[in-house]
Amino acid sequence: MVKKFHFYLLNNRYILFNTLFYFLIPSISYSHGLNVRYELPIPLYIYFLSSVFIILTTLLFSKYFINKFIKSNENIAEKHLYNNNWVGLLGFCIILFLIYVGYKGDQGPLNNIINVFIWVWFWVGFAYISIFNARFWPKVNPWFSPFSLLIKHLYQYTWIKNIKRKSTTEVRILGIFLLMLFVWFAIVYPGREVPKNLSSFLIIYSVITFIGMLIYGRVRWFSYAEFFSIYFGMLGRLGIFNPFNKNRKNLIRLPFSGILMGKGNIYSAIFIIIAVSSISFDGLLETSFWYDFKLLLISTSFLIPIFKVLLSWFGNLEIILDTLGIIFMPLFLLIFFSLSCAKGLKYFKEGYSIKKLIVLFAPSLIPIAAAYHIAHYFSFLLIAGQLAFPLLSDPLNLGWNLFGTVDYKVNPYIINAKIGWSVILFVVILGHIASIIISQKIAYTLVVNKKNAIKAHLPLSFFMILYTIFSLWILSEPIVH
Repeated sequence: MVKKFHFYLLNNRYILFNTLFYFLIPSISYSHGLNVRYELPIPLYIYFLSSVFIILTTLLFSKYFINKFIKSNENIAEKHLYNNNWVGLLGFCIILFLIYVGYKGDQGPLNNIINVFIWVWFWVGFAYISIFNARFWPKVNPWFSPFSLLIKHLYQYTWIKNIKRKSTTEVRILGIFLLMLFVWFAIVYPGREVPKNLSSFLIIYSVITFIGMLIYGRVRWFSYAEFFSIYFGMLGRLGIFNPFNKNRKNLIRLPFSGILMGKGNIYSAIFIIIAVSSISFDGLLETSFWYDFKLLLISTSFLIPIFKVLLSWFGNLEIILDTLGIIFMPLFLLIFFSLSCAKGLKYFKEGYSIKKLIVLFAPSLIPIAAAYHIAHYFSFLLIAGQLAFPLLSDPLNLGWNLFGTVDYKVNPYIINAKIGWSVILFVVILGHIASIIISQKIAYTLVVNKKNAIKAHLPLSFFMILYTIFSLWILSEPIVH
């Protein structure tokens, strides 16, 4: 269980009482039930030294690395070929099983395998695998093949064909909207670890996926709206394996080289920025700073009437404030990223606008997203992931021991603090170095005069260094449990 503070909004006269009530009267919440990972703060000077290391490494080696090893091609798009008939059908059967277990099994967050499977093995574990191998998710996607078979039979009816739409823009907007909904559900919604709610989520998302495939077409939906495919595919661009496609030559590539493939568009850029910012916000949400900031907001006189109205509409001020954070975090990141692009605009070729530079440079943020995903969820995966072993043997809590693991006890010492933080620091530093180097390579391909490439890229380098410090600061903060 996790104790979380509820926020209560009073008028100006009772702000002091409100503050005391906030600190002294906690209430029990059942969210974050799987949050059994540990975070060990270490001295802040280590983070600043790490940032200096990033700067020096970039300045000393990036130009050589860019010229010798990285090749970009804006005409190559990274698209996946979905052909997973029996594996996809097996995955869909697993979803049906999880839905049943979610409704019929124990409703404790730590006692139902649907929690561990979705939040640990799937959302965290699949991302880890995708970072290494872009082909993994298209091979196991549980919705594509089963729904494809059904939709093929439905297309024989004329009225079904008449509802089809070919707008790619609509699909891309839907993909961003669905991503934001999932981020809100995964980070803010207090019932996200209630098994019945997760079963309902799987049903609703499966229905949305089916309708989307039916209306917009299977390939279009999975390319631009099915956000798991987009997110895992985005991370897969870091890996050493080319995606499955009709041309099966050149299956191995250099790490990070997939980021320089494809022209992209403003919607894909926004998707990347939301993905990056949401992981950062998930870390920020657990810090004392965020709780103090929320307290400051509800104690600000001119904001109190606004919060009163919101409270009357939604009934829970803590959810409202965290939801606002989910909305404004990508906006802030987009604003600062746009300003960085605007600062170097005069050095780029004619015809480039700020919007075009955002689209071209946004993929360079992918290593940051991957690095922070690995760092933020590292101990969570290793420790909370063990909860699945006893639950696999007795998924319905009926006293079974199918695989002989029902008595397995979670080992919180599977990794020590020294190794854990060494991995976290290394991954974050590597991710940010890769982002700076890749964005420099993009800058080199866009400027008229190569001597101006450093000047054109300098604002972006400064932005990424600041974001590095911000990310490391989040990891260094004492976590509020």
